[in-house]
Amino acid sequence: MTTSAGDKKRDQARSSLVVTKITQFIAKMNIAPLPRNYELIYEILSGHNPAMGRDILALGNAPQQHEIDLIGQRHNLPGFSRIEAEQMASAAFDTLTQISARLEASLQRTATFMDGLQHDGDGEPPVSERFLELLGDIREEQTSLRHFIAMGLVKIREAERNRMELQAASLRDSLTALPNRAAFLEKLGTLFAKERAASATSLVLLDIDHFREINGKYGSSAGNKALRRLAALFRKTIKKDDFVARIGGDEFAFLFTGVPQNTAEAIAERLRQSVEALRFATSSGDGEHLTVSIGVAEVDGAATPAEFFGQAELALLSARSGTRNCVVGYSREVAQHSRNSYLAQLGS
Repeated sequence: MTTSAGDKKRDQARSSLVVTKITQFIAKMNIAPLPRNYELIYEILSGHNPAMGRDILALGNAPQQHEIDLIGQRHNLPGFSRIEAEQMASAAFDTLTQISARLEASLQRTATFMDGLQHDGDGEPPVSERFLELLGDIREEQTSLRHFIAMGLVKIREAERNRMELQAASLRDSLTALPNRAAFLEKLGTLFAKERAASATSLVLLDIDHFREINGKYGSSAGNKALRRLAALFRKTIKKDDFVARIGGDEFAFLFTGVPQNTAEAIAERLRQSVEALRFATSSGDGEHLTVSIGVAEVDGAATPAEFFGQAELALLSARSGTRNCVVGYSREVAQHSRNSYLAQLGS
């Protein structure tokens, strides 16, 4: 599949629109135009993290950068998680610097002592007395230094453990324990890291139909239980080499390696039927069924992660704008039919 010049222009216009909206929001809130802040505002404006949007708005106009950083870290955005990891690395570096300084001071004391032995002056105490006195000082310093090094190593190990835990947490959805949007974007980027993305890899985007109504009717607790149950179903459904992540409030993404689009559509249909057959308990004791809309695309023909994701998103939009509770595979016809609605969702 090839992309026409007109399609490219429309994609460029859409990207320009998103950047403009982010820039306007940053200017309106008097937020520093840092790369990590652009990442945060994009996630808010794209609707992927409403809770984070509420947290940012609660800070008011011209929030302090450290306040923004805390929110970004709390919501596990990669750019902000790296800041905390860098702070941990800096603390470990400071500890090593202090150890080095203490060692240098100890070496200088030893050099002074040895120099004194070689230049014994008149009126000085006997060498043996000075030897014992300085030896005692050196021993005390070395004991202190050994304790300081031991404590420093404990801090370094703790910093490394915290860094690894933070890195793992930044790629994990806290509600479902599935990989999150950041992990999905990293996985998608890895797919295109080579000169040419592996062929026969399919992307499936799944959106729960009318999920806001479920939350409104039964409360967010019931909605969260439904999300966890779906996550468990998806985790059992996929194979070892496949990948599933929760990338939005009620949206999930699957990557199937070595699976062409027609096979992925068949897998997606089985997923749709499995979800429809589920019944989750509500506060009133009744069971409730869920349905999902699914879009499918194959990597062949996509030059970038954004293009690949955009194709699957267009297919999902087509499924959602119709009867829902269905599977739609990406095609040029689907793209043509969905593009206007897709741009409208972005505020065009």
